[in-house]
Amino acid sequence: MIQRLFFAIVLLLSTFAATAQPKPVKWTFDSRSVGGDEYELVFTAKIDEGWTVYSQFLTSDDGPVRTSFSFKEDKKNPHFQLVGKAEESGGRKEVDDKVFGMKLIKFYHDGIFTQKIKASDPSKPIEGYLTFMTCNDKMCLPPEDVDFSFRLPAAKTAAEPPTSPVSDEKNPTPAADAAMQGTFDSKRAIDANKFVRDCGAAVGGSSSDSLFWIFILGFLGGLLALLTPCVFPMIPLTVSYFTKSSIDKATGIRNAVIYGLSIIFIYVTIGIVLTSMFGPTILNEMSTDMYFNLAFFVIFVIFAFSFFGYYEITLPSSWTTKTDQASNQGGLIGIFFMAFTLSLVSFSCTGPIIGTLLVQTVQNVDGLLFNLIPTKPLAGMFGFSLALALPFGLFAAFPGWLSSLPKSGSWLTNVKVTLGFLELALALKFFSTADMVRHWGLMKYEVFIGLWILIFLLLAAYHFGLIRFPHDNPNQKVGNGRKIIGTLSVLFVIYLASGFTYKPLTLLSGLAPPVHYSIYGPKGCPHGLDCYHDFDEGLARAKALNKPLFVDFTGYGCVNCRKMEENVWVKPEILKYLKDDYVVVSLYVDDRERLFPDDKQKYLLDKNNNERIRDKGRKWASFQINNFGTSSQPYYILMHNDGTTLLTRPTAYTPDVTTYKDFLDCGLKAFQTLK
Repeated sequence: MIQRLFFAIVLLLSTFAATAQPKPVKWTFDSRSVGGDEYELVFTAKIDEGWTVYSQFLTSDDGPVRTSFSFKEDKKNPHFQLVGKAEESGGRKEVDDKVFGMKLIKFYHDGIFTQKIKASDPSKPIEGYLTFMTCNDKMCLPPEDVDFSFRLPAAKTAAEPPTSPVSDEKNPTPAADAAMQGTFDSKRAIDANKFVRDCGAAVGGSSSDSLFWIFILGFLGGLLALLTPCVFPMIPLTVSYFTKSSIDKATGIRNAVIYGLSIIFIYVTIGIVLTSMFGPTILNEMSTDMYFNLAFFVIFVIFAFSFFGYYEITLPSSWTTKTDQASNQGGLIGIFFMAFTLSLVSFSCTGPIIGTLLVQTVQNVDGLLFNLIPTKPLAGMFGFSLALALPFGLFAAFPGWLSSLPKSGSWLTNVKVTLGFLELALALKFFSTADMVRHWGLMKYEVFIGLWILIFLLLAAYHFGLIRFPHDNPNQKVGNGRKIIGTLSVLFVIYLASGFTYKPLTLLSGLAPPVHYSIYGPKGCPHGLDCYHDFDEGLARAKALNKPLFVDFTGYGCVNCRKMEENVWVKPEILKYLKDDYVVVSLYVDDRERLFPDDKQKYLLDKNNNERIRDKGRKWASFQINNFGTSSQPYYILMHNDGTTLLTRPTAYTPDVTTYKDFLDCGLKAFQTLK
C-alpha cells in the first residue's frame, strides 16, 4: 500500500512538469433551449493532436485531475438549477493509460460536455468556471481553470441551432464582466534597462561558488548513501568479484573503474532526465506550489518511516531481474548493467537522499547547460555519484584496504535511522512553505522550532539507547560513536531553543519560517520594518515622505530570500538604510491569498494582457515579469517615488554585505541628485 501511494504521488508530481508553450486545449461555450424552462449548456474542448483531456467520471483519485464544473449560484435568489451531471460525447474513449497505470476515460481531438439546467429567470447569465487537465505521452500540464458565461436564448425547440455568443477566456463577454471588480495594469512606464546611476551592482551570488557547494552537498550525500545497509555490504563483494574473476590485477582494476564510471553515468543521467523532463522554468514555480510541497511533505514522511524500518520501499522486482540478467552478458555492457542493478537494488536507501538533493537544487535555478539542463542538479548528482563510485575503484586498485573496512552490522541500521529523523525534519520545511503560501497559520515559527526540537530530542534518545526501532538489535550496546551523535543532538536542541528569543537562527535560514511569521513574536515584516505589501500603497507613502522605494520581489517559499533577510538585512549597516532612507515594499509572488475571498468568481482584469487575476501572488508575479523581464526571487529594485525611474541597476541574491551596502548607497545618492 505504501509503495503504491509513493508511486501515485510521484506520478501526480509529473502533472506539474511542463514548460511554457501554446495551450493544446481551447474551449468554446454554447447554449440552446430544449423546450419550456429547460436549456442545455454545451462545453466543447478542441484538443490538439497527441493531447488528451480526462472525463468527469474517473474511478480513482490516484490518477489525473478529472474535468469538473463550478457554477456561480445566488443561494438567496437562485435563478437556475442543474439537472444531473453533464453528459459526455465527442472523442471519448476508455483506455489503459500507460502513464498512470490504470484504466481512464479520455477525450481525443474533441470533448463535448452537455449540462442540462432548468432556468427560472433566463434573462440572467449562467456563470462559473471549469477545471481540467491535459496530458500527452510524455508530460502533463498543470490543472487549469477556465471561466465561462452563458446568455440563455429565448425558448426554442431542441432542433434549432445554438445562438449564444462564444465566451473567450482572454476576451470576456459583458456577462463575464459581472465578476470583474476592477482593472490592474501590470505594465507601467518603466524602462528596466535605464538607471540614474549604473553602479554595477551584482545580479546575484557567484554561480561558480554556488555550483561548488552544491557539488560538495552532493558528495556528502553520496558518502551518507555509502554508509547505508543497501550499499555498504556491496563494496567488498563487488570488488572481490572483479579482482577474482579477472585474468590479472590490471584487468580487475580496469573493470572496477569502469563499474565506478558507470555508476557516475547512471546517476548523472537520472539528474539530467528528471530536470530536463520537468523543465528549468517550471521548477521555480513548483517550489512554491501548494500541491508540490504537500506531496513532498508526504513523500519525505513515507521515506522517514521506511528508514525507521517499518516497511521497505523498493522498485518493481522485474526491473532488478531484467538488469541482473543483462549483467551476465559480460564485457562493458555486463559491467554497466551490474552498476545499474546496484542502483535499483539500493533505491530504498539512495532514493530519499537523491530526492532531497534534487528538490533542494532545482529551486532558484540560475544556470543552464546547452540552454536546457539546469547546472545545479547536474553538479549535485555528479558529486553524489562520485562519492558512491570512488570506493569501488580505490578498493579494486588496493584490495588490501578491504581488511580495514568495518564489518557490516547494527551500526548501518543506526545510520539509516538517523537519516530517517533528518528526512522527517526536512519534511516540515515543505509543509511550512504550503502553510505560508496559503496563510493557514498552522506552521508558525514557534510550532516549527518546537517540532524540530522534538525530532532532535528523539534522535538523541535513540542514540542514547532510550528508544528502539524494528530493525535494531535489542542486545546492542551504546558505543562512543552513538554517544557523540546523541550529545551533538542535545547541543543542537539547545541551539534551536535559543530561537524562542526571536533572533533568526543562521543554520535554519531558508528552512524555518521567518521570525515575523510567528504567534507571539514580531509580525508583518522582517526585523520590525514598516513595510508594505502593495506597490501602489508603498509608492504613495514614499511620495508623502519624499523617500525612494526599495522594491523587494520575494516569496514565502524562497530559500535565498530568507537567507538575505536573516543574514544580510539583519546587519546594522543594512538595516539603517531600510529603516531610515527607503520605503520598503515586499511583494510576495507566491501569495495565494484571494483578492476577493468572499467570492472565488471575482477578479481583476489585467489591462496589459486581459488575464484574470484572482490572487495576490499572480498580481505581483505579472508585475515583475512585465516590467523587469525576470521571474526569479529575490529581486531588488531601487526606484524614485515617481514610480517609473530606476535609481541603479537591480540586484538579485547578494550575500556579500559590503556589495549589498554599496547597492543601497548608490541608489540613495542617485535619488539625492534628482532631489
